[in-house]
Amino acid sequence: MCAGVSARRLAAPGVGEPMNPAASTTPVGRLREGPGASGVWSAEVRVGILVGRWTRLLLALLFPVGREAWAAGDEVLVVYNSRLPASAEVARHYARRRGVPDSQVLGLPLPEGANLARSEYVRDLEEPIRRHLAAKGLAEWVPDTSAPRAPLPAGGGPRSRVAHSAIRYLLLCHGVPWYIPHDPSLRSTQKDLPPPMQRNDASVDHELALLARPGGHDPLGVAPNPALGATNASRLHPTEGVFLVTRLDGPTPEIARGLVDKALEAESRGLWGHAYFDLRGLAEGAYLWGDQMLTNAATAAKRLGFETFVDNQPATLGVGYPLGQVALYAGWYDSGVTGPFYRAAVEFLPGAFAYHLHSFSAANLRSASENWVGPLLARGATATMGCVAEPYLRFTPDIGVFLERWGYAGMTFGEAATASHPVLSWQTVVVGDPLYRPFGRSLADHGSRLDAEDDPLAAYALVRNANLQLMAGRPAEVVRSQLEGLRWATNHAVVAEKIARMHWTGLRIRRAVEWYDTALALTNAAPMQRRRLLSDAVEAHRVLGRPAEAYRRLGQLIDLALPDMDRRELLIRQLQFAREMRDVEKITTVSNEVQRLGARP
Repeated sequence: MCAGVSARRLAAPGVGEPMNPAASTTPVGRLREGPGASGVWSAEVRVGILVGRWTRLLLALLFPVGREAWAAGDEVLVVYNSRLPASAEVARHYARRRGVPDSQVLGLPLPEGANLARSEYVRDLEEPIRRHLAAKGLAEWVPDTSAPRAPLPAGGGPRSRVAHSAIRYLLLCHGVPWYIPHDPSLRSTQKDLPPPMQRNDASVDHELALLARPGGHDPLGVAPNPALGATNASRLHPTEGVFLVTRLDGPTPEIARGLVDKALEAESRGLWGHAYFDLRGLAEGAYLWGDQMLTNAATAAKRLGFETFVDNQPATLGVGYPLGQVALYAGWYDSGVTGPFYRAAVEFLPGAFAYHLHSFSAANLRSASENWVGPLLARGATATMGCVAEPYLRFTPDIGVFLERWGYAGMTFGEAATASHPVLSWQTVVVGDPLYRPFGRSLADHGSRLDAEDDPLAAYALVRNANLQLMAGRPAEVVRSQLEGLRWATNHAVVAEKIARMHWTGLRIRRAVEWYDTALALTNAAPMQRRRLLSDAVEAHRVLGRPAEAYRRLGQLIDLALPDMDRRELLIRQLQFAREMRDVEKITTVSNEVQRLGARP
């Protein structure tokens, strides 16, 4: 597969057909699915009592109990490239922020590029890490006498396993290579291995996860992940056969350093914003699994209370799509940043997780323009995942599983990501602070504190609370009235927009328009939110048969003059309303502008 392939398709569920890229876009205004529009809520809930200014938040059982609020830095080994001062700086910064002991910060002389040959990987990275952990008493390996799960390569070394380990996480810093190219000299004793799997290339990170059982797998093909789907964090441990490997990386050392800073901010103040999922609307076929996985992820986001927008159109999000105030994003399937991600800046809020499924999404971690992982980080994402080479669809991370473990079970980023990997010794890299745990505190704790501090982020907590109440079965009229009675309803556009959408869903279009106007009048409406509000207000006035108001709101949308908007398309829509109004002056003015821009009315 190469980047020039134009057919937009995905790998078959097995190991046959690779995932092939192609860029595609679609205009703004596509279907958005609101929270609670699908899925059945089954978790036990506790209904709170409304007291004082703050609405006591429902569904406390969504959030983890019985675990420490913050993971410990003494469970992390930080690895950097000693040949690069910037790499050491990233490592020291992380160690300071997370309290990692000096004995657990390890510099190794490594190549400066992306690639690390298989022999170099073993000699210069895997074995030095193993020796360091053993010498410091941080881990102990003993002979593994259990039967191997698969035939091992001829001439392979002795098998061993971790008997005990104080280290669970291996964190690779900016400057450490990320790809082990195929080595044709390696041979396997496996019989009838499918041709697509007769390769031993892998991400450095995925290979290093198996340091817990060195010599226990065949580097040709994939290795089973013993922690796949784990719901108990105790299974995510080297004594269970896997290290949790992530990296602090990105186009620049500054971006890499900032990943822990943004993670800590989100742990302290909460992960807020909206969730966006870009599906393909598949109903059948070999690639249906990809849509099902992202659908499950969207359901997980809704069940966490996030205001969730789901796009079901075949093409990826258009350049004018109002993607804003992003907490979570997952989509597929373009070879590089497209649509709203063309923007130099995306409205990622601190702590945001963003993921785009593509075969080579992490082929170049150090580029701010190529593929997906580097550009997403450059535009402000705090955590992401990607593939360094062709993974085949079924061997990519299950983002639905990831969000469930991260959100419901309250796992750390490293734990949840590892639990989502179907296989190891393959192509995935996980970029972000492994200890990042934004769901370690209850929504009630965050919301009460933010409200007491008069922090505008309280608006997001209120919207999540409202969504959770709706999924718990509380009448929409009660939840809406509750929101309307809060001071945040008229002083924060996020709450006002939620109320407008609830009126729209209840077919109270005139009331929806009133609340759209309330939100638009507030100065704290973010740019992409303002675009969405105006687009929704245009549609509401159209439904009400108010072409003059629809014309006016479209004019305001045009006046935003955002560089990625299709001005001609908006003018053509405005012309339609001018004709409905039979306003000759407006018809003439808009027609002349449309013709000037070269569009056909």
